[in-house]
Amino acid sequence: MLTRGGWEYNPVMLSDTVVRVRIPPLLDAATYISLIVMSLLVARGIPSLQTQLIFFGLCAVYALLYRFVFRAGRYERNPALYFGAQFLVLVLLLLLRAPFVDGINFMFLMVSIHAALVLTRNAASLWIAAYFLAVSAYSFLASGADGFFAAAFYLVVYVICGVFGRILQQAELARQHNQQLIEELKSTQQKLQEMAVVEERNRLARDLHDSVKQQVFAISMQLSAARTASSETDKSYSSVVEAERLAQQAGAELTTLISALRPPVLESKSLPDAIKEHVNEWSGQNNITTEMNIGDVSVNSNIEQTLFRVLQEALANVARHSQANHVRVVLKSENDQVTLMIEDDGIGFDAKRIAKGVGLDSMRERLAAVNGELQVSSLQSQGTRVTAIVRRS
Repeated sequence: MLTRGGWEYNPVMLSDTVVRVRIPPLLDAATYISLIVMSLLVARGIPSLQTQLIFFGLCAVYALLYRFVFRAGRYERNPALYFGAQFLVLVLLLLLRAPFVDGINFMFLMVSIHAALVLTRNAASLWIAAYFLAVSAYSFLASGADGFFAAAFYLVVYVICGVFGRILQQAELARQHNQQLIEELKSTQQKLQEMAVVEERNRLARDLHDSVKQQVFAISMQLSAARTASSETDKSYSSVVEAERLAQQAGAELTTLISALRPPVLESKSLPDAIKEHVNEWSGQNNITTEMNIGDVSVNSNIEQTLFRVLQEALANVARHSQANHVRVVLKSENDQVTLMIEDDGIGFDAKRIAKGVGLDSMRERLAAVNGELQVSSLQSQGTRVTAIVRRS
């Protein structure tokens, strides 16, 4: 989606008469310059001060209509009203019968180019024909039969202006189409990069599961067999028990790591549903009551995985360190940012003193990679609040 001056537009036909395109900067500058130059040239030949003031007033109306209606895109709702208003202003300028009338005719030509730029072919042709007839009629009234030569000249010039405006329109449509293609390519590239990252994480998770975890499990089984075969009176018995415990702990940590690398729940569920399921499972495993306020949030897969891992890490910290009885989880989306909050009623810690550790660095790094930030507030004996904020733009 492209923008111009704060309002969105696509290179498409808005109706049977209007084609939405950007006004080329050179045409915009040429409009202002020609208006200023022509108005000064024409005003010099007007002897009456009162007529000069009326003339400059009409020129100001022309400029204001162009700036705040045409250039701002407001003409799109009713193009006939805008081009009709400019037609009326220019006709009134002609009726002032200023000596240098070609300057006013040039302003007619600029409006003709504007019409050809933003209107469909048939609609633009009608307005250009109206402008040509107005100028030709004035030439006949002012010069009689000699006005025929001026009208013939104007016919050629107005056709050229119409063709020029049409070429500008096609060029702008092509430019806008190319811009949209570039935006789509960037979006596709980003998605491919995200897919590559996810695939690499999945590969690493599979490798850990199929090799390291199985080896740790085998070690645990061997230690369990050794413990069973030995007696508590043996000197090595306590060492075998401790080694078995460490192996089991390593296996549990590997399971957590694999889940963090490849959260399987996100493959088939949305982020809100995945959070609800994980919090419910975690609550049952750790015997900690939970309260959830999960909003309907939609983000890309990279942000989904980041927020889900922050949730996992924060809840793991709660289970390990907080001694909490109750945890509150909130997921919401406001304006251009998504917020995930995990709050517990545990023993807390000195957030200023413990700036690192407890998984905080890991969460900060994950969030920084997706244009996010981590906020931690905690006081001893008053619980902890971890807030992840990700900005969409």
